[in-house]
Amino acid sequence: MHPSIIVRLGALCVVGLAAVGCGFSPGKPVSGAGGTGNIHITTGGGGIGNFGGTTSGQGGLTGQGGNMACGAVPKSSSKLPPDILIVLDASGSMNEDSTNTSCGNQGCGATSKWALMAPAINQVVMDTQGDVNWGIKFFADSTSDRACGVTNNAAVPVAANNAAAISTAIMGRTSANGGVSNGSSTPTRAAENAAVTYLTNLAQTDQNPKFIVLATDGSPNCPMGGSQQTDDSPGAIGAVTAAKTAGYPTFVVGIATAGGAAETTLNSMATAGGYPQMGAATQFYAVTDTAGFATVLRTLVGVATTCQYSIPTPPTNDGTTSREDIKVTGGSGTNDPEIPQDANNGWTYTDNTHTSVTLHGSSCDAVMAGTITTVTIIFNCHII
Repeated sequence: MHPSIIVRLGALCVVGLAAVGCGFSPGKPVSGAGGTGNIHITTGGGGIGNFGGTTSGQGGLTGQGGNMACGAVPKSSSKLPPDILIVLDASGSMNEDSTNTSCGNQGCGATSKWALMAPAINQVVMDTQGDVNWGIKFFADSTSDRACGVTNNAAVPVAANNAAAISTAIMGRTSANGGVSNGSSTPTRAAENAAVTYLTNLAQTDQNPKFIVLATDGSPNCPMGGSQQTDDSPGAIGAVTAAKTAGYPTFVVGIATAGGAAETTLNSMATAGGYPQMGAATQFYAVTDTAGFATVLRTLVGVATTCQYSIPTPPTNDGTTSREDIKVTGGSGTNDPEIPQDANNGWTYTDNTHTSVTLHGSSCDAVMAGTITTVTIIFNCHII
């Protein structure tokens, strides 16, 4: 048999078995120069075997096959931590105390709402910075318009291990007596829109799931083209709705709210944001002290922590492997069973970029329970 025919048979064998290697022994003998013998082909890491036919030897082919090895290649996957941007109200009313009582021109200092919220943020971020990529943005935050101006930047960009940076940023916005410095109006609409712009830019290089935590103590104002004290509740609700549509859900936290119209707006924003509080008096998360805010932040971290895993770069770049042809296994890292591609209890691609998978139902439950600790992406391989 001509060597080119033998190589082609080896390729077909690999494709058919979709395994690392395969053997082929046809029943029909092949005549050699000095006798007869069977052909034996094995694909693997070696070169084409030597012909064994001589005037006195076997007329077969032995040895390792050529460069036709093509098998499933496992690569470890890493869980994608959520990106959470805290959008924190830095309005003048954050200098009031938790009963919404003013303490004069200097504010309430150490008993102000600002002073009560800051330690909760610092503590939760410190405790979870290994599992969550945190960032923080204040509003207003423009140096040219301290009342209503909002930039598209974050005071601390979203990243891992950000506790120290966020603590420093909060201190930079804290006055000498412990309240908020340069207290502004409450441009909630502009802040939410700016958060979406920031996260959209981040998404160009970061495929992690993204969330906004909007923490505010009052009714939105600063409408477009209006007075800084004019109500902008419809604009704020619309901005939260648009954020959810863009793929960035918003958790709404009300800090010592005074009730009435403000809470009605916060309830509407919480519903529009996609994660309203269930079974409580308010649909937004209401807090009045440090411990309460810390508890809410931990709850939101639990909700935002998803069963989303990265798909690593394929092991080859010649078209034999791709992110579009994979299997997923999950377990303790040894002989793990396959997780089916199933939207109810298995896995699906997270989106059309095919750079991550999301586990659902019982598979995600197993991750949360610690039964699945290792997720592996298996790249199927095809000869082309």
